[in-house]
Amino acid sequence: MIVRNFIIIYFILTFNISAEEYLIFNSKDKKFPDQTEVLAEISFPKKINGKLPVIITQHGSTRDGKKIKDGAIDEYSKRIINEGKKQGFAVAAIDAFYKKPIKPTDKNLFPNATNYANDLRKILEKDERFDKERFFYTGFSYGAEQVLKTIGAPFNIQNPNSWKAIAAAEPGCNLFHEPINLNFPVLIIKGEESQYYIESYKILKKKLSKKRNSVRLISIPKANHYFSTNGKIGKGIAVNGCRYNPIVKMSNGSLKMHDGTAITKRESRKKCLTKESGEGKNRKKLNDAVELTINFFIDNLK
Repeated sequence: MIVRNFIIIYFILTFNISAEEYLIFNSKDKKFPDQTEVLAEISFPKKINGKLPVIITQHGSTRDGKKIKDGAIDEYSKRIINEGKKQGFAVAAIDAFYKKPIKPTDKNLFPNATNYANDLRKILEKDERFDKERFFYTGFSYGAEQVLKTIGAPFNIQNPNSWKAIAAAEPGCNLFHEPINLNFPVLIIKGEESQYYIESYKILKKKLSKKRNSVRLISIPKANHYFSTNGKIGKGIAVNGCRYNPIVKMSNGSLKMHDGTAITKRESRKKCLTKESGEGKNRKKLNDAVELTINFFIDNLK
């Protein structure tokens, strides 16, 4: 992991100046061995009192929120930045598709952005402006799936005490890591009318609770996958075909269905991949999801 470039737009250490910084760092992904650069925007609150807690946020498959330098993030991360800054957090938004030829429908090409977030955390922990004991992780859709990779043994054995709390907004929950006992609480948020159905979420929550974890599952009424009220389920691509019997990735890397049946990666794709998608993006309930996330992180600051 090498910091390739650190471009400071401006940063004045006073109590009334806000700032954004852009960080380009190197983080490896086996799908893109020749493209290791990752872009992050780091935003600061207007008032700075001591070392800052940090939220790292990961976009979903569609980066339709705002441009960051020559990259982009989604609307969820954009609003997490705005609300997080108001509550005294520094917020680091990752563009996981930076300089990569990825379209929103290229599900099999999506990188393992959990590694990106972890490498970024390690860089920022060395910065005296940030409180290394208070790092939080959140994301939407694909980003939420990356967040939930931190509940399994492989991540936590290599990276103990990484996060203060995590919040996953609209993950698919059709494939997830076998949970272990964690030292941080978990929040999972979904839209009641999403094409990612509640059954698999309840199974994951039960597995997390069985390992004596602190976990909250909140379903927002009359909201679709995008936390919109004008949504419907249309045609597209979604990993939502295993709602009653999701795939569990074990600590040794093997895959099993919730009922214990062994399954290969190829078989899991056939079983879980459907031609459904969410439609409708008025996002009238998105602020509800953002507020739940920020309040959850505030509750876990101490």
